[in-house]
Amino acid sequence: MRSTFHGIEIGKRAIFAQQTALSVTGHNIANANTVGYTRQNAITQATNPLSYPGMNVGNGPLQIGTGVETTEINRIRDSFLDGQFRSQAEQQGYWNVKHDTLSKIEETLNEPADTGLQANFDRFWQSWEDLSKEPDSLAARAALLSNATALAGRFNQISDSMENLSTDLQNQLSTKTQEMNNLTKQVSELNLQIAKITASGQQPNDLLDQRDLLVDKISKMADIQVKPAQAGHGMVDIFMDNKSLVAGDKNYSVSFDSSSNQLSLGGTTVSLKSGEIAGMVESLTQDIPSFMSKINELVSVFSRETNQIHTDATAMNLDDIQNRKNDPTAALDQLPFFVASGTSSNPGTAGEITVNPLIVASLNKIAAARVANVSDAGTANELNNLKFKTVSFSNQTTTLNNFYRTIVGDVGIKTQEAIQMESNSEILVQQAESQRQSVSGVSIDEEMTNMVKFQQSYNAASRYISVMDEVLDKLINGTGRVGI
Repeated sequence: MRSTFHGIEIGKRAIFAQQTALSVTGHNIANANTVGYTRQNAITQATNPLSYPGMNVGNGPLQIGTGVETTEINRIRDSFLDGQFRSQAEQQGYWNVKHDTLSKIEETLNEPADTGLQANFDRFWQSWEDLSKEPDSLAARAALLSNATALAGRFNQISDSMENLSTDLQNQLSTKTQEMNNLTKQVSELNLQIAKITASGQQPNDLLDQRDLLVDKISKMADIQVKPAQAGHGMVDIFMDNKSLVAGDKNYSVSFDSSSNQLSLGGTTVSLKSGEIAGMVESLTQDIPSFMSKINELVSVFSRETNQIHTDATAMNLDDIQNRKNDPTAALDQLPFFVASGTSSNPGTAGEITVNPLIVASLNKIAAARVANVSDAGTANELNNLKFKTVSFSNQTTTLNNFYRTIVGDVGIKTQEAIQMESNSEILVQQAESQRQSVSGVSIDEEMTNMVKFQQSYNAASRYISVMDEVLDKLINGTGRVGI
């Protein structure tokens, strides 16, 4: 038999349930613009009826309900969409870095422009042509020296820029790995808090949101795999290159060795395929070295071919011509035009090429003739024609200008690819986030509708209690008073 106050209890439970639902709705509205927040929903169910059929319980056809209760506050989240978003975020982070690096390489070349390397080459060839017209002109020789110095300086500048870019990437990697370590530490700490709260039977929804937001940030840095922790209790494990990054309430440090350009996790070398860190490592170990290898090869072949002509057994400078007039058997200077800094050997890299200091000290040391005559321009003509000469490189035979254009074209193609892939990945990230928000995001219109619904239910429950109060008042105060 039910209690006299059974109706009051039903009304009370209804009020508590609707009040909880309104609180959840208010929490959703308050966090509508909070980054990483997941929409929550109060789940209710009917409480156990007044009695169940049994040996000591009546077997009548009716059971009286006892109202409603809130069983959980559910977090509306789709793990599949999380995985899709993080997979695309990894690609976006990777191509962001690749685009940035390749754009800086392209800016260093600065082609086509008056300050680009091609323009320096053109002025250098033009100077030899001008000198071939006036072999004894000091003005033409001075212009040649200036343009040759500018060309060597441009190579030096490219080398310095790439060294600075490499140093900058190394610094970024150190900073990024420290940032990742901080994030993984926070994830492990949240894992511990979540486990404690979950073990007590509660739902740490807001802590789960904080952890998911941290995992999203980590996913942009590196390709990771997120799995439920073996320890359970709501914790997650994070793996990178199949090695533990976070295991329950423990995290393992990622570090970058700038001397070997190696990335390691917990002391073990790891290899990444996507994410910002992978883009930085690849830029540092592949893109920049590949580019500089080609530039250095250009420097080596260019200086070798130039020096070979300038040091030919018949190449004469103004001092040689004067000496041969005095002594027909006088030895020729045979000075290399370009040398490696501080040496007399052929330069092999862009960072060391410089005009021979002896030529810088005296314009007379520029060899323009083939015979002992100041009007002869045999050497100057041959050096002017060097730009048309087919020479051998490591993997092709072509002209110096064409080889350089190949370098510029290759950088341009890679940069355009990076731009396109970055654009595509950004679109895919936006689409994945839109899909995720359609499930997990807060809709103000929907929450306002829910608020009105729960408010009406609350008002109805309150009115129901008022009715039951009147009934009980009549029962208690209005019965048993006959004859009074």
